[in-house]
Formats: sequence, structure tokens, C-alpha cells
Amino acid sequence: MVSSKIEIGISELGGRSLSHEIALVVIHNHPNETIDVLSKVLGLTHSGTVRLINTLENEGFVQRHKSEKDARSVVLSVTSAGSIRVQSILDSREKVTLKLLESFDETQKQDFLNLLEIAMGNLTGEKIQALQICKLCNEGVCRKQGCPVEESLR
Repeated sequence: MVSSKIEIGISELGGRSLSHEIALVVIHNHPNETIDVLSKVLGLTHSGTVRLINTLENEGFVQRHKSEKDARSVVLSVTSAGSIRVQSILDSREKVTLKLLESFDETQKQDFLNLLEIAMGNLTGEKIQALQICKLCNEGVCRKQGCPVEESLR
């Protein structure tokens, strides 16, 4: 139910598809990853992901460049316009998640978040699964506290 409301809110932003919007957030949160990593996170074929990236690049949201680690690889990052779009996506997501917590008092919110962090930290020990779990996360908030999903990878 919560994820459906998040998806509806994001679709109301008028983007191409949920996959396009998720791709932008993933690229924003994890710049300089390859198209191969993105295709695994999205569950798309490599060619489908390339087409998706072509669209985002043509719309001015994403750019490709050579990897600093491996000159044979192409990596992705969002442009300034892409960052603005990502913020709209995350704002839309936050409206739904805040609604979920609005009936809790502050103690209940903190208790719920503490339990959620424990549960999230136990979901995976693999990088691609972690990226899938966090594909619409506002990692700017999460990273300050230490993302429980990413912490589970260490």
C-alpha cells in the first residue's frame, strides 16, 4: 500500500515511467556506477537499460563519462537538471512516508525508526540487493546517520 502510494505520487510528476525515475534516484545516490550495475538494480536487460539511459541523457538528466577506475568502462552521473528532478521525486516520496508517521508521537516515531533500522539492516549482505532495497531512498538523510542497509555490507 505504501509503495503503491509512492509510485502514484511519482507518476503524477509527469515523468516517462517509474523505471526512469528510479534510475535517476539510483544514479544520483550512487554516481559513477556502470550501466551494468544499474540494469541489475532495475531488473532490466542491458539493452533496455541503455535505451532508458539514452532517453534520460537526451532529456538532459544524465551524463555518461569514462570511469576513472577503468578507462574501458562508462559510468553515469546526474546533471544539474537531473538533481532537481531527483529532489522532486524524493519530495513526492517523503509526503507519503510522513503521512505514515503522522499519527505517532515523537517517542513512537523514534521507536518505530529504531526497529525499522534493525529490520532493514538484516535484509541483505549483497551490494545489488542493497541498491534495490534503497532504490528510492533519500540517502542524503540516511547517510548522515549511517544507512542500516549499507552498513550490513561491511
